[in-house]
Amino acid sequence: MTAPAEPIDPPLRANRDFLVVLTGQGVSALGDAVSFTAVPLLVFGLTGSGLAMGLVGALQTLPDFLLGLPVGALADRWDRRRLMLLADAGRAVLTACIPLAYVFGVPVMPVVYLVMFPLNALRVAFMAAWTASVPILVGPTRIGAGSSTVEAVANLGFIVGPALAGVAVGLVGAGPTIAIDALSFAVSAGSLTLVRRSLRSVSTVPRRHLSSEMLDGVRFLARERTLRVVLAYYGTTALFTAALIPALTIYVEGELHLGAVIFGLILSAYSVGAVIGALAGARLMRGPLAPLLLGGAAVTGMLIILLARVGLPAVLIGSALASGISQSLVLVSYVTLRASLTPHEFLGRVGSTARIVTLGLQPLGLLVGGVALQTVGGSTTLLGMGCLVIASAALFSFSASMRGARTAVRQAA
Repeated sequence: MTAPAEPIDPPLRANRDFLVVLTGQGVSALGDAVSFTAVPLLVFGLTGSGLAMGLVGALQTLPDFLLGLPVGALADRWDRRRLMLLADAGRAVLTACIPLAYVFGVPVMPVVYLVMFPLNALRVAFMAAWTASVPILVGPTRIGAGSSTVEAVANLGFIVGPALAGVAVGLVGAGPTIAIDALSFAVSAGSLTLVRRSLRSVSTVPRRHLSSEMLDGVRFLARERTLRVVLAYYGTTALFTAALIPALTIYVEGELHLGAVIFGLILSAYSVGAVIGALAGARLMRGPLAPLLLGGAAVTGMLIILLARVGLPAVLIGSALASGISQSLVLVSYVTLRASLTPHEFLGRVGSTARIVTLGLQPLGLLVGGVALQTVGGSTTLLGMGCLVIASAALFSFSASMRGARTAVRQAA
């Protein structure tokens, strides 16, 4: 007897609902890229403090640690499309508070501190629903291609966004520039109203108390050794690079004095590389993933060391481009592996549990990085980050589970 052929899901270009959401996320990514560039410039310009930048970064990532488990469980219970829509609408309002503070003459830093936690609490809710929705939108055989496409489109916004932000900051200031992000969230929310397909979890298991369901993601990860090891690895490298943007901001602006335009071009170059890496990753998700996970991080670490040692604009931009390629291959491999090994009814909880590790611990990395920036400066902090990332890749290469990591479902071309 021959085994039944695996079902082949529709090509992504013919998947209407996926394309609708992807378009909205592309616009939202452009806005995110603007804020990603403008917020550190805003905080550094207002305070001149690496510690303040670390504190703002900690407020941005603390919701992942505090809210990841309950939000993940709720994303597996509720209508994920509606949850994403409400989250984006709320983020549009909260983001708009920063440029409005300029308009009405309100002190800006208190507003930044005030909105960062709730703004990112809504991001946690959105991401719990979004990462659980992608495998449903694309189908099990298209997870690799879908994850690569999502990453590529997200980084397209980050090609234009940082350069746009650098110019806008020079013309109108960092605070007013953030209004672009508020508008992008509104567009993304509008795109979600056009989705026809239900994104609810389909499960035959009776609902239990929320606290019990919250722990399902933890239990699943505890049973899946490969996912557990890969998550520990990805979380370790994420912790070590948590303060990368504050360090780069102080290095480029405060030490090299290259200006906001060069800073924006460096971030744009990284995103160009990330698009290249994501598109290449779509064809590399069918075999062992360890070379991409380990090799990509090791290359990224070496590139961080290079840009910390050579402060020439061409070297900074070139290093950022290559780092975007290597880091994108790591991210796409990690997301594809996690999605392919997780049942649909657990996607929200497993994704949120994973983000507790990868993002929830970043406040610690940001605060330690902020102290390092205040003590030894940007270039030395970057040098330390690069060395730690390389050491992590070397250490985890001894794990048999890491070396044998591969997706559970054959990925369609």
